[in-house]
Amino acid sequence: MKNTWAYTFPAEIIVCDDEGIILEMNETAIRQYRKEGGAAMIGSNVFDHHPEPARKQAQEMATNQKYTQYTTEKNGLKRLVCIAPWYQNKQYAGFTLLTLDLSDNMANIVKD
Repeated sequence: MKNTWAYTFPAEIIVCDDEGIILEMNETAIRQYRKEGGAAMIGSNVFDHHPEPARKQAQEMATNQKYTQYTTEKNGLKRLVCIAPWYQNKQYAGFTLLTLDLSDNMANIVKD
């Protein structure tokens, strides 16, 4: 990953091209996916790392080229997943995945 701040950011960042090929992963994502190969996943297709029906859902989100967010929960850990398109020279170039852990005691600040 080219940006030091992004590489060390304490949330998973995965950057894919328009076909779903993983171009970059930050340190947090590499650690999270070490059982699946970690940094060796770079160059593979992100959809190949999802079972059905999650694979089809991920492909549809990428195809729509729209910002998507949702939460997941596994083993009591809640996570926020954001999928967003990225562009190069105003042309769709792929999508990014940002995954943040959500604590149970996270503050909710309501602003006027």
